Amino acid sequence: MRLFISLFVIMTIVFSCSNDDNREDTILETPDINGVWKPTRYEYKGKTYPLTDCEKKGQILVNINFAGIYERYGENTSGNCNLFDSFSGSWTYDKMNKILTLTYNENGTAKTLKKQIEDFSSTELKITDTSKDLDNVPGNDEASLVFTKQ
Repeated sequence: MRLFISLFVIMTIVFSCSNDDNREDTILETPDINGVWKPTRYEYKGKTYPLTDCEKKGQILVNINFAGIYERYGENTSGNCNLFDSFSGSWTYDKMNKILTLTYNENGTAKTLKKQIEDFSSTELKITDTSKDLDNVPGNDEASLVFTKQ
């Protein structure tokens, strides 16, 4: 009986080890965040909203060393194109929480700009944006600003 139990234990170990050897590990690759990302459209409540020519001038630039830029353009009340935000510094990307953070210096003070990533592929980057009223109802809309890699 002991011989039977010993043989059973040995066979269980051999088969479980051989199953591990034949297992294929799945490697999930994260798209490359480095590059120039230009805003192309807003998405809000299942609809797509085009950007103005001024808004399309904006960018997120992430160099290979993660130095970079964030720029946001828009039209002022007279219809001229204005640079509303322009920050230069170092990016970090928190893959787990999907947050892209730019640390920059303003008048000797370190500051951060955080962008919540909703979706990210090798060609598109969607971030949460509340800077534009898309539905003409007072209050900021929590829309997706979609950037395309250049």
